[in-house]
Amino acid sequence: MTASKVPTPRVIFVRHGQTEWSKTGQHTSVTDLELTPFGVKQMRNTGKNLIGDSNFQMIKPSNITHIIVSPRTRARQTVELLLEEVSEKEKSRIPIMVDQDIREWEYGDYEGLKTQQIRDLRKQRGVDGPDHDWDIWGDGCENGEDYKQVTERIDRVIEKIKVIHRQAIRENTKSDIIVVAHGHILRCFAARWVEREININPSFMLDAGGVGVLSYQHHNCNEPALFLAGAFVVPVEEEGADL
Repeated sequence: MTASKVPTPRVIFVRHGQTEWSKTGQHTSVTDLELTPFGVKQMRNTGKNLIGDSNFQMIKPSNITHIIVSPRTRARQTVELLLEEVSEKEKSRIPIMVDQDIREWEYGDYEGLKTQQIRDLRKQRGVDGPDHDWDIWGDGCENGEDYKQVTERIDRVIEKIKVIHRQAIRENTKSDIIVVAHGHILRCFAARWVEREININPSFMLDAGGVGVLSYQHHNCNEPALFLAGAFVVPVEEEGADL
């Protein structure tokens, strides 16, 4: 008798909850902000609705094999809030891996600035002419990172995940990996998952607190795919400029 086929491994990626700078639309990479009170409420509610044993929750705690998180406080705080309703026994067996490679795109001179401020600053410096508006994907950040540097580290994260998922498929075991990070880097992560270059805007949106799902077609790690049925967001009551 052949073993029954288990669900295809997944990556559930989560952008951290609201911070003061995500609310105002300021670019935040190395600045180590905490969540706002609303961000705490936002991610606590997301955890309650996202993770649990009912048929209505997307992730079963027993299926979580790893959590990969950015080193920034706002991301690590988000993980704690997501897992609040998970039993201590379940939490104790889930490895939480803090990974520098999933930190936010480093904005360099643009840290704390809004998009229009960056565009105005570049024109004042003569970096861009009057007919070109700065775009992070193709232009990168002065004294920060460009898309090639970001691609290199994102691809390392993806390969780590695929090692885990290939083993799960071989052993016919379940494996949901949760990745908690930031707005730009998670859009890059989703684009690289489906092998798209990130020097052009991938046209993905991800609000603070947003959740998305990545997986594979045909139960095959060589066929990575966006799980379009898996988008998840808890309704929010407060609006911000975001990025």
